[in-house]
Amino acid sequence: MKKIIASLMCTVLLMLCAAPVYAEELPAGITSPSYFVMDAKTGAPLFGYNEDQPYDPASVTKVMTVGLACEKAQGDWSTPLTVSHDDVHSLWNTDSSHIALQEGEVVVLEDMLYAAMIASANDACNVLAEYLSDDGTIAGGVAVMNAKAQELGLENTHFENPHGISEEGHYVSARDLAAILRWALQQPGFYQIFTRVDTYYMDPTNRQEQERAFWMHDYMRLSGSSHYIPEIVGSKMGYTNEARYTYVCLAEKDGVQVICSVMKSNMKQEKYLDTAAILNYAFQNYRTVEIPPQAGAAQVGVRGGGDVFGTADADLAGVSVLLHNRLTEQAVTLADTDKEYVIGGPMPQAHYQISGDDIQMDSTVSGEMTLNGLEETFAHTPEQKLKQKGTADRVRATTSMFWVIVAVAAVGISVLWGIGRLRTGRKQLRHFTK
Repeated sequence: MKKIIASLMCTVLLMLCAAPVYAEELPAGITSPSYFVMDAKTGAPLFGYNEDQPYDPASVTKVMTVGLACEKAQGDWSTPLTVSHDDVHSLWNTDSSHIALQEGEVVVLEDMLYAAMIASANDACNVLAEYLSDDGTIAGGVAVMNAKAQELGLENTHFENPHGISEEGHYVSARDLAAILRWALQQPGFYQIFTRVDTYYMDPTNRQEQERAFWMHDYMRLSGSSHYIPEIVGSKMGYTNEARYTYVCLAEKDGVQVICSVMKSNMKQEKYLDTAAILNYAFQNYRTVEIPPQAGAAQVGVRGGGDVFGTADADLAGVSVLLHNRLTEQAVTLADTDKEYVIGGPMPQAHYQISGDDIQMDSTVSGEMTLNGLEETFAHTPEQKLKQKGTADRVRATTSMFWVIVAVAAVGISVLWGIGRLRTGRKQLRHFTK
């Protein structure tokens, strides 16, 4: 009996440890073991459950793959790509989604981006991975994905492939997935791909004469579906037998814009219901609060080339944050400001602390600063001094040259005058002699 009681107490303690300590109340009835909601504009965490637990991500992996391809392309999607042997044959016996690419087929980058995101085509992701890599291999592209995850500070993410087929060592947490989507949305053209609802058509290629069509399968974004949620702007979903159902989306209502990720829903219906409940809670309980600007709130040192040239007054531009309805503006305080501006670098920022008071997650958000009197400060830089010195030297040189020209002209005039006088004297002498 004592063993049973001890076991029950351990179970209760584990449940308490798993529960988030930052929220007194969360969406009720959620069956998915992990989810997370983030302020899409600032990246501030709002609420979640088991958000740092790594899970098999399935096809939401493709958010990173497509995001990296958009980052590399910088808006130029016309690059031709040739389908390799590995792009096709590495997927044999995997029962994975694809668009029937053939070895040697020449495709366009734009088609592969939409195929990966809308049709969730694993063969297209392989092509994109080779496009990303330095050595033209799928493994090289996966290395780029892991490097980006490290750059973004994602502690619970690791990729083994570019598409999301379940594999040991391939995992993402709900928090990391939301961060990946927020980063991807900042890459050129990603938002356009991620939010597309209309069917996309791929033109015939050198290996296939027929046109291919890719259409969106997320019932929460199809207006005729019973699961339709109009607030969802864009989404990516995934499924494998091991990962079960995964989902990440961008949603917006009345100016409140959030990213929501849901991991390992056991059934498709549970994914729909959980996402709806989580978003409903977010939109009912959070609002946008404007933290006003502050004039002359800080001073920032101005540096360049290793030297400090002076200081400049800084105005805080303010910041927009999402706060739970039970929190007031006093929950947002100015923590600190960047103390230095390096000439030619990014402008300094002000950092605000959001104290969630066990209602929402504590976080830090940043806002822009505006520097005043930079022109006066810049006048003390070596470049400006050198420029000013050069200008003065040029003025002095020009002045000196002017007087040299005047002197030469005067001498020339005197010589000519003398020659003229000499000729006149000779004429007069001949006349007198005669």
